[in-house]
Amino acid sequence: MSANSLEKIDKQLEELNPDSLRYKILVSLRKFRSSWVELGRLLTDVAYGGDYKEWGYDDFEIYCARELGLKKPTVKKLMVSYNYMKSYEPNRLSPQEENQQVGYDVPDYQTVELLKKARDRDDLPDDEKEKLHRMAFDTGSDETALRKEIRDHLRPVNDDEIDAANFSRRREIESILRTARALRQKLAATNAVPEGVKERIENALMELEALD
Repeated sequence: MSANSLEKIDKQLEELNPDSLRYKILVSLRKFRSSWVELGRLLTDVAYGGDYKEWGYDDFEIYCARELGLKKPTVKKLMVSYNYMKSYEPNRLSPQEENQQVGYDVPDYQTVELLKKARDRDDLPDDEKEKLHRMAFDTGSDETALRKEIRDHLRPVNDDEIDAANFSRRREIESILRTARALRQKLAATNAVPEGVKERIENALMELEALD
């Protein structure tokens, strides 16, 4: 997180009630590296509770992007990873000892998100899923090596399947982008759509283009 981002957060904290949910989320964001579990929980609460609307945002993703500086993929991974923890490691969601920080002994959220993908694979044996989980939470495995191993389990069976999957994905994205860019041109030529709506659509279009 950049110095400018931290300064922006500090200024917002000065203006908020320390007991408010909004304040707690910003504090959790500031301690992102060591408390992603708490941030994932708070983001989940806000997403489903709709508190961001009371803070002047029409959309949860816009709130995350503008106030927290978090992109949609990061927010999704945090929430997915937190929910994985709720399902498979609930005891680690609260401190076990006095002064112990929630989430201090859990893997990085990107590792946990990959574990969720592995857990959802029907073609992956249950014992392999459990082995990966235990490697992440109990054996202290190097996370870079562990993430590589999980990705290896998630890959299609052979190169032909990989090529076919990549080709199909590429064609689908190209088709979506053609439609999205046509929409951008229509929006630019009309005054019937409010500027705020145009801005949100443009943000979504930019995310789509980043997939290309």
